[in-house]
Amino acid sequence: MKKLIITLIWVAVLVAMVVTNPKKAAHNEAIAVEYKEALQKKVGLLSLLAGQKTLEKVVDSTVEVSDYVLVSVGRYTSRDDMSSVVSVGLFNHVFVFSKDDIMEEMGRALGM
Repeated sequence: MKKLIITLIWVAVLVAMVVTNPKKAAHNEAIAVEYKEALQKKVGLLSLLAGQKTLEKVVDSTVEVSDYVLVSVGRYTSRDDMSSVVSVGLFNHVFVFSKDDIMEEMGRALGM
């Protein structure tokens, strides 16, 4: 009986992971918010508002999201075709890792 309960709990967790796996839009939004806050500290609010659409375009064009059924992983691809993980989606939440490469790319795109 105890093994059955443990198995049911694991099945429930796995089903929850599949159902709540974040999609590309959630990754792009989380990454844009994270880097918008960092840019705001760096360049100020007025400059950030002028570059908001550019920021969203840079994130959309440079971040690719791979869906692995239980989790999703966002990878940033630089101009040199170097790829690095910038986000991991799990249970309807996207965890963003701070990467200097993507900040530099966004800075170039925003003319900084």
